[in-house]
Amino acid sequence: MKRIPLLLFSLFLQYLGISQTTLSLQQCVDYSLNNHRSIKVAKNDVGVAYARKKEGQAAYLPQVNGQVKWEDNLQLQKTVIPPISLGTFLTPAQEVQFGQKYNTLIGVQVDQMIYNKSYIDGIRAIKPSYEIAELKKIKTEEDVIYNTVISYYQLLLIHEQEQLLMANKDRLDKLMPVLQIQYEKGVAKKIDQERVKVNLNNVISQQEILTTKKELALNNLKFSMAMPLDSSIAIDYNYTKEIVAINSFSDTSNIKNKIELKILRKNLQLQNVLLKRTIGSYFPVLSVSAKYIGQSFGNDFRTSFNKWSPIAAVYMRLDIPIFDGLRTASAVKQSKLNIQSLKEDIAASEEGLKLQMKNANTRYTNAISSIEINKSNMELAKNTLDVVTLQFQKGTIAYSELVSSESAYQEAEINYMSSYIDLLNSKLEIDKANGNLNNYKK
Repeated sequence: MKRIPLLLFSLFLQYLGISQTTLSLQQCVDYSLNNHRSIKVAKNDVGVAYARKKEGQAAYLPQVNGQVKWEDNLQLQKTVIPPISLGTFLTPAQEVQFGQKYNTLIGVQVDQMIYNKSYIDGIRAIKPSYEIAELKKIKTEEDVIYNTVISYYQLLLIHEQEQLLMANKDRLDKLMPVLQIQYEKGVAKKIDQERVKVNLNNVISQQEILTTKKELALNNLKFSMAMPLDSSIAIDYNYTKEIVAINSFSDTSNIKNKIELKILRKNLQLQNVLLKRTIGSYFPVLSVSAKYIGQSFGNDFRTSFNKWSPIAAVYMRLDIPIFDGLRTASAVKQSKLNIQSLKEDIAASEEGLKLQMKNANTRYTNAISSIEINKSNMELAKNTLDVVTLQFQKGTIAYSELVSSESAYQEAEINYMSSYIDLLNSKLEIDKANGNLNNYKK
């Protein structure tokens, strides 16, 4: 059974133009956008909003209903005809029954709304509701892109750590036989050998831990992409850590185009329309109806359907609200307070997004500077370590100097990895703050 989703996944990869299961960042993002369940739910919400649009418009279309009614009057109601004076003669009171045992009605009725301000404003509220669903779908897509990129970056980071550990292991592997020779000649001490062995074991242990972290990070990426967890994939580690110009991101005037603010502003528009709809309850409602009915009756069931008589009527109805117990007034007050709160949310969100953009700019600028400095320091520390290692191999310096150089190099490695993380994350944050996450699409 597991072969079926894997086969479908392979076919999808072919659809994307991927001949193997090594995925680039753009391919991961594209897969996420085509398969993530939250996006499918958002698309369904758009469909629901569109269906609600049709439902709202139906209120002002003619409403046609058929009617079939059959009655069996088991006991007809009686009434009393009072005494009637006819000169000197007075008729006695009499009990009589009106109607017949069986009564059948078959007809059709058409109702048409002529004027209902509440309904009119309700129809106007349909458009912003539909647009909000569309905007939320876009927001969901941005969230999926962001989570996918974060998971992808985590794997890139682990790969960089693997490369550094591998280089350290190769260096220590080459140092071990040299120390053995020096120990045999009496140049090196036994403790020096043991220190290198401990360092080598630590590197091997870190590699094993990193292997587990890599597996977990890969599963997290597949989860972010909504990919089957039993799929076998790898990512393209030849990812260029490009440095883009920061100048285009320094202007916060475009903050109003952020999807979060668009949703809030559209909600404000919707709330204003709903307020008008609530106020519309104060206005009269005018409607017109027409009906045509055929009626048949009789005291015998077999003959009660033999004779039909038509009934036709056209009438207009005007409902004038007078007093509703202040229900509408309370609803209007609530709507106005909701609008005021929403305006405050918009202002606060706008300031928050400006802060996010400025901080992202600062972090990205610092990350560019830091990674260049730390990369240069790491290369210098590596060159120094190579020279010191060569001198140690020749027996011209003590092992303590080699240990000092190793510590400096490891610290430079840690600083470089930290700046590498900051660069990737700050680049993603600045793309998010400026609404550029779509650039990660295929």
